[in-house]
Amino acid sequence: MPKTSNRRRVAYVLFFVLVALFLIRSCGPQDLDSVLSKNGINAELVKLVTTFEPRTQLVLYQDLTTNNLTPALIQQKMWFSELARIGGGLQDNPVEPLSSHISGYEESKGKMIYIIYGYLHDADITQVHIRYEPNLASSRLEAEIVESSSDQSSRRLWYAVIQQPITR
Repeated sequence: MPKTSNRRRVAYVLFFVLVALFLIRSCGPQDLDSVLSKNGINAELVKLVTTFEPRTQLVLYQDLTTNNLTPALIQQKMWFSELARIGGGLQDNPVEPLSSHISGYEESKGKMIYIIYGYLHDADITQVHIRYEPNLASSRLEAEIVESSSDQSSRRLWYAVIQQPITR
């Protein structure tokens, strides 16, 4: 009789371990397409996804309601992924050589994240440098320029992420 009850205990323990593993796995961070679709963003309208912190991704997408290029942040939490839409959006002006927009997002700990982004319409522009306050000497940043194969126009997307206080 003792062997049967030991086997039964082992079976119960294994069952609960498997259920716990399944729940942990199913409650983990979601894949990108799931997070986007859950928040009403069509994956085909995404122009850029880039990781700038180990658990934070920047998404630039074409918002159909405003027809603006709009930023969002996806933050991977321990049990889930959270998408934060950042207000505003770029109203692109193809007549100008460079269009730009800045959006700010305050994290829960009070830390600010600024996303500066836009389109380059002039093929001769090969770099975008951003200088910002408070310390001009050490507060200079070169933006990333993304060559887009899906965009039929000659415009190129550029962006920069600043994770410290700035003065606009």
